[in-house]
Amino acid sequence: MDHRTTDNSLQKQSAWYRQFWPWFLIALPLCVVIAGFNMLYIALKYPHSMVDDQYYKEGLAINQSLDQDRRAAQLNLSAEIVFRPLNDRDNAQLEVSLSGLESYPEELTLLLLHPGSQSLDQSLALKQLTAGRYSAQLTRQYQHRYYLRLQPTDKSWRLNGVIDFQDGGGTAMSQLTALSQSKALSESRALSELTALSELKALNSK
Repeated sequence: MDHRTTDNSLQKQSAWYRQFWPWFLIALPLCVVIAGFNMLYIALKYPHSMVDDQYYKEGLAINQSLDQDRRAAQLNLSAEIVFRPLNDRDNAQLEVSLSGLESYPEELTLLLLHPGSQSLDQSLALKQLTAGRYSAQLTRQYQHRYYLRLQPTDKSWRLNGVIDFQDGGGTAMSQLTALSQSKALSESRALSELTALSELKALNSK
């Protein structure tokens, strides 16, 4: 009698694959495996790493930047930059007044470095008007805040500054000077961090 009761109770129980707990226990490690494959897919599709493995080249670039700042300080260079806004008749005008050199180069390069987005960085070629005075025609109106770097084509020195265009509706001016070694190093690190943050935001937006 007891054996028959036991057999009947076993027959009444549903199969394991119709019960909740076995599937629950299987689902936990299965979710981990799926998440692992998703992470692997993201890593393979977006292989960009926030860690720069070009340490030697980056170190040489920082040393070169410090040499440029030291050279500008030795020459006692300074510059004034004026951005004039667009109007109905002509393009926006960029004017640069450079002082401290005995012989002025025919061309200069002005880098506009956006603190939040590397895609907004600009490089402008300046043509000499007279000794120490340079100009360039602009085809767009800038807005917000930019870091400025002025240097000759041979990159033997550089001047640094900051300019705030605000809403881009008026004239913007900035004074450019040579950075001290400690300030130049901290600025290079800050720009590297901002660039890395910008690239991380772009990666997360994909």
